[in-house]
Amino acid sequence: MKHLIIGTAGHVDHGKTALIKLLTGIDCDTHKEEKQRGITINLGFSHITLPSGDSAGIIDVPGHRDFINTMVGGACGIDMVLLVIAADSGIMPQTIEHINIITALGIKKGVVALTKSDLVDKDLLEMAKYEITDYLANTTLKNAPVVGVSAITGEGKDELINTIQTLISEIEETEKSNLFRMYIDRIFTVKGFGSVVTGSVLGGSIENGKDVYLLPSENQKLRIRSIERHGKPVEKVVAGDRAAINLIGLKNEDFQRGMLITDKILKSTEMIDAYISTFASAYTLPLWASVIFISGTYECQARMHIINKDEIKPGQDAVVQIHFSKPGVMLVKDRFIIRNSSGEISLGGGYIIDASPLHHRRRTPALVESLEQLSLSVLAENSAKDSVVSELKKEFRPFTSQELAERMSMKMEEIREELKHSGAGFIVYPSGDSEILIAENYDRSFRDKVLKSLKEYHEKNPVFPDGLESGEIIGKLGLQKQKSGKPYIECLLNSMKEQGQIEAYKNTWIAKGHKPVISKQDGEEIKWLENIILDFADGKPVPSEIEEKAAEKGIPKAKLKMYLSYLSREGKIQFFQSDYIHTSVLKKYRNLLLNLLAKNENGTDIPDLKEAMDVTKKLRAFLLDIFEAEKIIKMQRGGDEGTRIVITETGKKLL
Repeated sequence: MKHLIIGTAGHVDHGKTALIKLLTGIDCDTHKEEKQRGITINLGFSHITLPSGDSAGIIDVPGHRDFINTMVGGACGIDMVLLVIAADSGIMPQTIEHINIITALGIKKGVVALTKSDLVDKDLLEMAKYEITDYLANTTLKNAPVVGVSAITGEGKDELINTIQTLISEIEETEKSNLFRMYIDRIFTVKGFGSVVTGSVLGGSIENGKDVYLLPSENQKLRIRSIERHGKPVEKVVAGDRAAINLIGLKNEDFQRGMLITDKILKSTEMIDAYISTFASAYTLPLWASVIFISGTYECQARMHIINKDEIKPGQDAVVQIHFSKPGVMLVKDRFIIRNSSGEISLGGGYIIDASPLHHRRRTPALVESLEQLSLSVLAENSAKDSVVSELKKEFRPFTSQELAERMSMKMEEIREELKHSGAGFIVYPSGDSEILIAENYDRSFRDKVLKSLKEYHEKNPVFPDGLESGEIIGKLGLQKQKSGKPYIECLLNSMKEQGQIEAYKNTWIAKGHKPVISKQDGEEIKWLENIILDFADGKPVPSEIEEKAAEKGIPKAKLKMYLSYLSREGKIQFFQSDYIHTSVLKKYRNLLLNLLAKNENGTDIPDLKEAMDVTKKLRAFLLDIFEAEKIIKMQRGGDEGTRIVITETGKKLL
């Protein structure tokens, strides 16, 4: 069974509502004011059961110019249009405006119902058909069939129904999105059940008992109690259905026109990039223009900034950035209409190419080229490559495939399909069960930064054979706070290694071909420093004194730090906190203490230790701190006997 929606369009008083009643038996003018004025003000809903057994929803939209915005909301999500033109009046102003809107919304299937055909003779009827066919030749409804029909006599009813069925059979259903999304066009309360909302399902599917979110809002979660399709209870609705959904937790005061329900939280936006085409009936739009933006039931005042031109003349197209006056929830490919700021004239329409762009303060040639390319690719069948590249370029960092899928409201399968095109604007790195994606030029920048960081490290530390650890590189690239930072760096470094740019040395990374260079002067100064540390003999080395002596010898602090690191890496000295000691001294007193403690299970006290370890008080305390940190001794502090020092199992094994 197909899930499709038919929308009416046409000038006021051309008989749309009467025609629907003829086809379905349902009167869509249900409001008192509509009955009094004889025109449709609100959207009306019905459905038609075709000879094939298929059931299609029908939306009756207002034709009066005062309610054109409601018409746009109703046209959102329809699959084919039933264009209603009265035989005795022909094409009228609102007919043209509706056709323009149909074209802008990308609706390509339709049939013309030439109503009130009983009021004209055969010749006039044929003339009307010719006029309509000729006018539609330059629209998306080119070659649409024209069927004469009378809501009074019923003449032409069967032919029109058969024509509708033929057109529906030609429409190929495509999954519009994996995301369930439905603009709310009506909300009302049913006693004993609570709030019920109606709308056209734009994408995905939803079942009874599932949770949905009311957006844009504070991510309010609602539960579905029941669903109806075409007035009958169902367990599930899918894209293309008209649905009435009973929601638990929704209050009428929570709702504002323009809201929608989804099965996933989507970020709202106050700015979009878009492609627009203006109508021939519009006026020239300046670089910045105030407009009314309408997409689905969402409507707001907006400011439109032209990106690739300085103005848009009637009948022209352009790439623009539109700034909303209130938050809305939009997706790439969503269609929209723009009207002048007073809402009197429909100016044009188009589709969204980026639903959360950066603010384009400067119209650079690169920006213009990028957005023009994106506008062409967005509607291309089965290709989201440029949209992926555009999303990746928004932030100078890598993304996980899951993160990108969520940001773009795409299935993981769709994202993975696009990953096959890596090398065309973006890079893909396999990482466990996922993938890491990054814009191609950003990846090059990070590679350059890695090489630069390693070069700077080697220049500052020429005596070291090693380089930077992965964690240090992540910090230098500013990716330490990114979830994707660590897996990306691992992939990047391995890739650079495979390409011969860098090498692994122990647990660090070095530039390709790096070798430590110790000049004669460096060697002499390193030996001098080691002897200075040894000169403290049985006293604790004092870093400030060593710095003074190094300064007197002409060794700057940075170089002294490098020498100390070198001695540490060579195993000549050991750092503890901010101090250090020669390893030969440390080893000497470690062995002495462990042998002393091993002879006495109860350990020793400080006085006995002083006698056995003839060193300064500061060195003794420093050594005990180191040995305790190594967990080879245990300090039993307090008690009547004072502090005692005992050997641990680790100490015994070391001994």
